[in-house]
Amino acid sequence: MWITRPVAAALLVMMTGLPALAQPIEIATLGRAPVMGQSTNAAELKSNFTKNEGMMRQAGMAIGLTTEQYEQFRLALEVGKPNWVTVPRHLDAMTWASAGRVHVLHDVIIPPNQKGVEVDLHSNDKLIAVFLPAKCGNLSVIRRNVPRVAAVRNFPVPHVAAVAVPPPVDQTVVADVQPPPVVAAVAPPIAIPAVAHHGFGLLPLAALLPFLIHSSSNNSVIPGSFVPGTGTITGPPPPHVCTCPPPPPCP
Repeated sequence: MWITRPVAAALLVMMTGLPALAQPIEIATLGRAPVMGQSTNAAELKSNFTKNEGMMRQAGMAIGLTTEQYEQFRLALEVGKPNWVTVPRHLDAMTWASAGRVHVLHDVIIPPNQKGVEVDLHSNDKLIAVFLPAKCGNLSVIRRNVPRVAAVRNFPVPHVAAVAVPPPVDQTVVADVQPPPVVAAVAPPIAIPAVAHHGFGLLPLAALLPFLIHSSSNNSVIPGSFVPGTGTITGPPPPHVCTCPPPPPCP
């Protein structure tokens, strides 16, 4: 890694205790002070990481990773399949090594189009993106705040009295029940008098009763009576014929 004039000024400020410069430190070339050396692909980078694991642990502590966070990064790199990405140019912190010791620079800008692997870790409300550039193996980090989502408050639901719901009617049962047959009212039979076999009824006979009382005993045919078998009625003698008995003789 080649340190430019701003980097030298920053180192001088750190050694003398003067206020730090406001502008970031720009690195012109990577690989001048590598932590584990150059790698050409993801498989070679994983192999180099395993060979230099002691130096990489120091680098992890230098950029502020906890022991648990570093173990997560190591397992993701050795066991998992980390993302092969283009490393962002602006880094919050980047490590470098000299004489077997690891150092760290903050607020760093690196050359463009640098390839490497990325492992994302989560800590409380922060996202920790750990980068391992293939050109130098200088462990780097970017920390971002994770926006919080407002908690959803569950308001109590007012109690509603249960309403009795009638059970559903079985449509099949209703369809099977047939209404009773309608029986038409039968009128009582009308008494029809028997048909008389004779030409006269009883009423003419009642009118002949007086003639029967005054009929003559000597006549075989009673005047004013009905003669069976003849179809005729004998009436009383005409009014000018006297039928009275003769008066008794004078004494």
